[in-house]
Amino acid sequence: MFLESCGEVIRVLCGNEEGNWVISYDNPCTPKFVLRDDLRTMERIEPPKDFQMRMTQEQTPGQKKRQELISELLEEESYVWDRTGRNTKIREIAAREKTSERRIRELYFRALAGRALVEERKKAEKEETKEEKDFLWAIDTFYYTAKKFSLRSAYDMLLLSRYTDPDGHLLDVYPSWNTFRHYFYDKNFHKKSRNLIARNGLTDYQRNERPLFGSASAWKEQIGVFQMDATQADIYLVSRLDRSEVIGRPYIYLAVDTATQLIAGVYVGMDAGEQAVINCLSNAAADKVSFCKRYGLDIKKEEWPNTGLPGEIITDKGREFIGTRMNELAMKYGIEFESLPPFRPDGKGLVEKSFDLIQQRYKPALRGKGVIEADAQERWAVDYRSQAVLTLEEFTKVILSCILYLNSCRVIENRFCKDADPVAAAMWMKCEKEKRSLVIPINSEELYRFGLPRTSATLNRRGICYQGLWYVSENYKEFLESHNIGEIVRICYDPEDVSRLFLLNGMNYIPFELSRHSKQYAGATESEYQMKRKAERDSRKESELRDTEGRIRLLKDIESVVKQAEYRDKNKISTKRMEQAKEMERA
Repeated sequence: MFLESCGEVIRVLCGNEEGNWVISYDNPCTPKFVLRDDLRTMERIEPPKDFQMRMTQEQTPGQKKRQELISELLEEESYVWDRTGRNTKIREIAAREKTSERRIRELYFRALAGRALVEERKKAEKEETKEEKDFLWAIDTFYYTAKKFSLRSAYDMLLLSRYTDPDGHLLDVYPSWNTFRHYFYDKNFHKKSRNLIARNGLTDYQRNERPLFGSASAWKEQIGVFQMDATQADIYLVSRLDRSEVIGRPYIYLAVDTATQLIAGVYVGMDAGEQAVINCLSNAAADKVSFCKRYGLDIKKEEWPNTGLPGEIITDKGREFIGTRMNELAMKYGIEFESLPPFRPDGKGLVEKSFDLIQQRYKPALRGKGVIEADAQERWAVDYRSQAVLTLEEFTKVILSCILYLNSCRVIENRFCKDADPVAAAMWMKCEKEKRSLVIPINSEELYRFGLPRTSATLNRRGICYQGLWYVSENYKEFLESHNIGEIVRICYDPEDVSRLFLLNGMNYIPFELSRHSKQYAGATESEYQMKRKAERDSRKESELRDTEGRIRLLKDIESVVKQAEYRDKNKISTKRMEQAKEMERA
């Protein structure tokens, strides 16, 4: 029986109730044991055509002789899994037949795989001429370097180094440019990976040029292994408190399940760092129906089915993913981390591609609405900040709509779950039903509160004041019965919503809401509140400046009137004379 896994043809040899021993048909080597559950995920195929042809053809004398060499190994089935016994027998045959152990081992593996018992013979290499040796030296010395000489420059350096006299003049006999160029391309030096590594570096080659094998989804066979990363969106947003104020470009954090390609968690905000990662995981653990409803999106459970924390997180070595809070989270809930090398996005290709797919969805629809185009750095480019119209909440709704499409509508071609609908949400539910899951159940509100940043505040009769905002609680009077005014307490707050904070009382979280005096800032992020507060301070300063200038003008006007008034000496003043003067003034 033949199977196919990730493009590789595999032959099933023997087995038991737990699984089977298999060997690669494409590259015969040591057999390996595969569990029955894993075998079910592989596709059964017809035997290869060359295998079918060999079954009908008679072996050549040379093949019969090689078959006899390994007949003792083929007669005993236990040599398939008994490595020690197999190696002992191979040494015995090699010593008796006066041949190498490697030859016997390779013939045995080829026979198990069903391949022809032929031995590759290397042709005797033609000895290189002096001219070809010079060409090879020049390519190694000048072309395969980080200096990135062109092929013509490498040829010129060859002539300078090997074909000039002490005065720097060319010798009478020297290789032509065409000969050098033909040698370079005939030997396929331009196709070798060494070309890219030597000229651009190993990191660039591994990230952009190295061949990729297998499937990203086939890496993990259980749900609950999330790839996480972040990017800055190519769009400018405005403040929800004042749409004339541009607040910058938001960050998007994603958690993508490796097995099903489901986008399990998302965070969209103006802050980046460890808190944003925890917010993304909190979203992954939360119920998505109620979460989407906050943004005016009515969805069904089947459209975004996941809840709970991942059992394993795959990410790079970014500071926000390996910080103190993340280590604390991992220890508390038993999450494992797999850290990939930095600057290697190919290691977590699913989350990187998810960013690409999301931006492909919204950028054409939002063009001219603050979206940054490819010409942003050009001298004649438009200032895309002036085109911004969306608030953070509106942009989050756009991102959620894109995620719902990718999770419940996008058809996935190379899926590992063959008997489920070819969409991420359906495959997630299928794995969940079959209990192929590493997901850790958790209360999302508990994780949300755990992830909030903490600081200190002072108790006041009016409530708690944090960054100029006053917060009150229904149970605040009862709390003050056991605490004193002016006492320092610990609070935790959400930078993405200043509407409330929590007072930490032991293991309890006491919620505090904005007071009536500060209600106008409800729903704003901390950065939006600070921006609005700064605008109010600036406006107040302008008003105070106008008031001060008005008082000064008043004093100046009074002084000018007083200076113009003529002073005369007055006799004794009586009330009767004042009344007479008043009547004269009226007349």
